[in-house]
Amino acid sequence: LTSGTGVFDPSVDAAGTYTYTVTNSCGSLSADVVVTISNSPSAGQNGIANLCSGGPSADLFNSLGGTPNTGGTWSPALASGTGVFDPAIDAAGTYTYSLPACGGGTVSADVTVTINPSPNAGSNGALSTCATDPATDLFNQLSGIADAGGTWSPALASGTGVYDPAVDPAGTYTYTVTNSCGSASADVVVTITANPNAGTN
Repeated sequence: LTSGTGVFDPSVDAAGTYTYTVTNSCGSLSADVVVTISNSPSAGQNGIANLCSGGPSADLFNSLGGTPNTGGTWSPALASGTGVFDPAIDAAGTYTYSLPACGGGTVSADVTVTINPSPNAGSNGALSTCATDPATDLFNQLSGIADAGGTWSPALASGTGVYDPAVDPAGTYTYTVTNSCGSASADVVVTITANPNAGTN
């Protein structure tokens, strides 16, 4: 052995069979020690998981970098009891994956989970207006709490969501909101009521 004694150092000595021999005037006797060196486990490298509030569950193990070994534990514990994260019930934050290390202690890596909101375009609405009425922002006709910053289709003369009955036709206008979690849409149906006509004298 590198030590020159019976001390085995796994960082420099090779795995294998080592024979201990005792000799005296009556002869020799031997016994073997078989040494196996296990590789230290790897918890992988820190990772990031960007999930959507209305999206499917995800196994956080797949967000670890490197080549982590299986069989570790997650802390804090997830509702699934495994490494599967459910954005509907688990909280965003940092989750630690740990494995027992050779010689005692643990090795670990973190996954930071961010939950992004799903887009919300509100619910369908309606607007009844007269041809001589002032312009109206169709965003205010949507029901619920819609996300700002969406787009209207077909495009209005204003270039925004402001509807002007003097120049924009009646019909269905669709509001669409898009973010990293997808798209959502809602409609506003616009009806133009004809101005009253009393005829002529």
